[in-house]
Amino acid sequence: MEINFKKVHTTKDLVISAIVLAAGIGLYFVKPVLGVFIVVLGVLMLLLYKAGFKREGEDILLQKKVFDVAHSCRDSLKGFLGGKDVEPEVNTDLSGGVIRLEAYYNASAAVAYVQLFDFSNYTYEPATEVVELRGPRAEKLINKL
Repeated sequence: MEINFKKVHTTKDLVISAIVLAAGIGLYFVKPVLGVFIVVLGVLMLLLYKAGFKREGEDILLQKKVFDVAHSCRDSLKGFLGGKDVEPEVNTDLSGGVIRLEAYYNASAAVAYVQLFDFSNYTYEPATEVVELRGPRAEKLINKL
């Protein structure tokens, strides 16, 4: 089963968009052309600026983080994501090869969706599928991030 994510508004996104919109309306009375421009930017932000993610079919708001991790951590991360009882290493000291760790997570709900990528031929190729972690396993990885 493939796990898909969709971008959604967070409260922070809506507040920032509303502030820009209100600033544009206020600025309209001082400099009409600049005010209209800022109002248009506020409306575009309201429509396009989405920093949160939700898994399709769930209602948990997730944030996304992407890390370039040292290649020496690959075995521990791949084993952890594979279900083995190992301590995941997340070392961002990039002396040597690089792998990419892409995580969608919510720390308060103890939920994480993680995928590991290998850097090969100047592109990132998936080393694992998207793995769902819940409870203590998710907390263990989230605390490392």
